[in-house]
Amino acid sequence: MNHHLKGRHLLLAAAALLWAAPLRAQIENTLPDMELVPSREMPPREEIPGFLRWMLHPLRRGMMLNIPMVDTDPNRGVEYGVMPVWVIPEENGDRIQQIHAPSLTYNQDFGFSPCYRYYLYPEEDSSLVSDASVNKYEHEIFAQFDDKTFVGTNVDGSLRGQWTRDASQRFYGYGPNSPRSRQTNYTEDYIQYRVTFGLPVAAGSHWRLHASDMLTGDKVENGPLPGLPSFSSEFPRSSAAATNRQTIHADRFILDYDSRDSIITTSKGEFLQTFAEYAAKNFGSEVDYSRYGLDGRFFRPCNADHTIVTAAQVKFEQLVGNAPFWLQPRMGGKESLRAYGAGRYTDRGLLVANIEQRFTVYKEKMAGISTEFEVDPFAGMGTVFLGPERMARRYARPVVGIATRAVARPQVVGSVDVGVGQEGVAVFMDINYSF
Repeated sequence: MNHHLKGRHLLLAAAALLWAAPLRAQIENTLPDMELVPSREMPPREEIPGFLRWMLHPLRRGMMLNIPMVDTDPNRGVEYGVMPVWVIPEENGDRIQQIHAPSLTYNQDFGFSPCYRYYLYPEEDSSLVSDASVNKYEHEIFAQFDDKTFVGTNVDGSLRGQWTRDASQRFYGYGPNSPRSRQTNYTEDYIQYRVTFGLPVAAGSHWRLHASDMLTGDKVENGPLPGLPSFSSEFPRSSAAATNRQTIHADRFILDYDSRDSIITTSKGEFLQTFAEYAAKNFGSEVDYSRYGLDGRFFRPCNADHTIVTAAQVKFEQLVGNAPFWLQPRMGGKESLRAYGAGRYTDRGLLVANIEQRFTVYKEKMAGISTEFEVDPFAGMGTVFLGPERMARRYARPVVGIATRAVARPQVVGSVDVGVGQEGVAVFMDINYSF
């Protein structure tokens, strides 16, 4: 259910990376020695290579970027496109305030996809993210507003609404050894809202309590992609349960510890979250289930200026009850195990661990916005299971790879991750995911 992120990942990651690349030759000379190049203002335009002059156009306020795009999502295949991006900094400051990003992409299976994205950062701790897109099989309207100091208080709040039809989803069956040969394609159509509020446990504490309410109307049907078995014929029981739109109403209660210096452009600190989620037929849901989990993330600078950082994550999740397959824990994708497509493994439980070493190799200041360029080798391992007592070492799936990240503090991170696992290579593009 993350299709709304796809357009942002594909396009704005490329835009963010370009903020760090006005002098390609200097970057290439820097990479072998892994040395930090001092930050400086944008060089004279005649010193910038021709193709970058075509891409980068400083304006009276901000910059216009002409972005050619290529993406190789494991579930969607190759996409090509173009996107003009208008990045607007705040008046008399370095912080990004707005981003306008219309685009047009083409995919062999999905055809042409026009999309418009708008990002607003009214304050350093608040943001509005929105987009609208359509193609011959899919559509989406999405908006989310986050505020870490809601109406000037110590309350944080988030409101999200979307209507998404995603035709790229995959299902392989249940369990840690579900064969790749059973891959099917299905279309998920859902309308959802989610509202979340949080309070500190005590004044000045890093611990916070959150509560969220989510209502979703969801239906699943056969997907349109050629060359794959029919979802309804391969998994008749799963597809029968999703014939009509189901209403799922769930409440989640969360305890967080967060000492990170930034939620998105993190360079130090820890994040620990434990949660419990409940859905009940007596409270507006068509299914009964409970879900609990733990998410720990750790960031350790290795030097004084934070140009070398060790980042690690451990995630555990367990579901109990009769939730449909698309609500069960799923392993694979950018935010899970970066050598497999989203949803490669599905079961009632999940355990994933990742670690990466981040090296800042270049700094640049363009049009008043500072950007850092990183190279990050990583490794990970994960598995799914029916219950914790059923975990087996032989089903642990390893991954190794390397990522490149462009960081415009404190709001924007663009990344390209290349992971290698037991089923080959996967490439992901992403924006604003710290780890």
